[in-house]
Amino acid sequence: MAQKTLLDFVRSACNYDPTEELIPFVADGALLGWIKPSFAEKLKDWPEVFYVRPRGVTLSNDYPDAGRRSAVLSEVTETLATQGVIVGWRNELITVAESFYSEPVFFIERAASRSFGLMNHASHLNGITERNGTQHMWVARRSQTKAIDPGMLDNIVGGRIACGMSPLETLHKECMEEAGIGPDLAKAALAAGVVRICREVDEGVHREQIFVYDLRVSADFEPKNQDGEVSDFVCLPVSTIIERLDALDSSEFTAEAVVVMLDCLVRHGFLTSERSDYIEILKAIRP
Repeated sequence: MAQKTLLDFVRSACNYDPTEELIPFVADGALLGWIKPSFAEKLKDWPEVFYVRPRGVTLSNDYPDAGRRSAVLSEVTETLATQGVIVGWRNELITVAESFYSEPVFFIERAASRSFGLMNHASHLNGITERNGTQHMWVARRSQTKAIDPGMLDNIVGGRIACGMSPLETLHKECMEEAGIGPDLAKAALAAGVVRICREVDEGVHREQIFVYDLRVSADFEPKNQDGEVSDFVCLPVSTIIERLDALDSSEFTAEAVVVMLDCLVRHGFLTSERSDYIEILKAIRP
């Protein structure tokens, strides 16, 4: 069901408080995630790996380094996937740490991140162009085969930062795969900060920090998907995007795309302090 206002939608996408319904997940003395009590019950099948208590779940100290933690978590998550508890397996590891620039605590399959409530990181691109004197933005439609948000509108490029990759490396990789943007053009993308996502999902909570980039492209630029993850692209006037965001058909845009586009619209002066929700939107989307 669509939210009543754009601000309501943004708050639900960014400001979910996991402490009200979920319990903490701790490893190596660090609070790294938030878990549904029902998922914590599943983890009781591995008493040698997890200390499961009503107030939280702790990874055993018997695994003193990132390599050994990752190995045992791999065994757990693979078993949970075969049981159908973890779905959408990607065969892609993400790095889990106290912060993006901290030393890794462990590496884990991407599909498990929501169940453990772990912080993810991604790189997204706003594709901006001018047509007939009017500012436009490129928007991608996700393939119907995507495990998450199939068929929904998204940023022209966006992808999770995999283990061992930097935000910029991820951006360049995803630029080619998702939109056929080669290295020379991708290098022109400008870093524009970070936005956040924290929203309730069926598995528990989706937490993400998104590194945002802007790229101005020529009026005759045409993105071409290479990896099958995008079904088509559309170039929309900025005014149309704002109208559609305000109309809030929640089945149209991914939550991540809404947040990334709003940040871009604010930075480029398309969304201004003339709006009564201006300050609250900024407070919600930025860390």
